Amino acid sequence: MFEVLSFLGFMVLILVSGVFATNIYCRMAYNWCSECGAMNAKRRDQCRKCSALMTPPAGKG
Repeated sequence: MFEVLSFLGFMVLILVSGVFATNIYCRMAYNWCSECGAMNAKRRDQCRKCSALMTPPAGKG
């Protein structure tokens, strides 16, 4: 019984760590438009959905 519970705990740990890794990657690679909320690559100057100007985060430009 302990082996099954430890295996399930290990599976949950792997899945949760994947969620955190994905969240960190998205924060590093994407910006969200303040007008429409669309996700855009950091290299974009305009939103791909609404064409609003993408402003850099505070302290980054």
